[in-house]
Amino acid sequence: MSLHQYLLRIQENTAINLPKFVAALPEQHRLSWKNLFEYSKARGKDKYNLTVIDPVSFKQLLDNSSPSKDRADASNKGNSHAYKVSMSYLLVYPDGFNKANIDSNNVTTNNEQLNAQINNIPEVVICTNSALTIGFQPKKTLVIIENQENFFRYQSFLPYLFNDLNNSNPAFDVAFGSGNSVTNNMNSLYFNQYDEVLCCFDYDLGGLTMFSSLIKMTKAKVTFVMPSKSQLHDNEFLQKHFKKALKREDDKNWRAAIELAHELGFTDLAHAFDLTKKFMEQEVYLSDSF
Repeated sequence: MSLHQYLLRIQENTAINLPKFVAALPEQHRLSWKNLFEYSKARGKDKYNLTVIDPVSFKQLLDNSSPSKDRADASNKGNSHAYKVSMSYLLVYPDGFNKANIDSNNVTTNNEQLNAQINNIPEVVICTNSALTIGFQPKKTLVIIENQENFFRYQSFLPYLFNDLNNSNPAFDVAFGSGNSVTNNMNSLYFNQYDEVLCCFDYDLGGLTMFSSLIKMTKAKVTFVMPSKSQLHDNEFLQKHFKKALKREDDKNWRAAIELAHELGFTDLAHAFDLTKKFMEQEVYLSDSF
């Protein structure tokens, strides 16, 4: 039972479990609750009737413990992070292929890419549970890049994944996944604008979990972009790319990643996890191509 529910019962002169009520009080009132209430034993173990003797403090407790109407209301009670925001946003480079002029045989230097990227400002897409604000016409395909460095340098990153797109006339938008933020349910209105969503996530438990969430929240075809079968069975490739060493306490996540990879049908990726005992971060592609 919540603190607010206890307080409402006190208002109704209904007996409550006193020890549990005291434990639910804010820390500053746990030792001084007798200054707020008089109490008398009621029938039942630990049951007591409480009478309010400090109505001002009681009203403050009641107000602060009431369910928040929105995040702004929650901030007045000092717990805004416990309440979801009313909207979500995504950074998107529309028509990423044409803007990047992607050519896997003609990748420019990092400095040239970074200088060009400074003048290439992403669009902002605003999503709520019932509305979508977007300033461009979506293409048929959306590429979601999880990592910030890869997103802002997508002109360098995507050429090494381009063959996986398998499209003779590619046209796609590029969105920043911002870690787990991409799985906010409000983003589903935006993802549903596309026929296909390509997920460029890290090859670890977090990346697979996000992919699983996206499958459930969008009508679009969702694809997890990953190295080929031959690469995932190539020892040289694995040594160069699977470099995210696991700490001893990460053993549970490693085993969970193998299990989830199998559940998703990614048998070759599960093999790579099992063989290397490591995960792979996609930033490695910025320094080493497929």
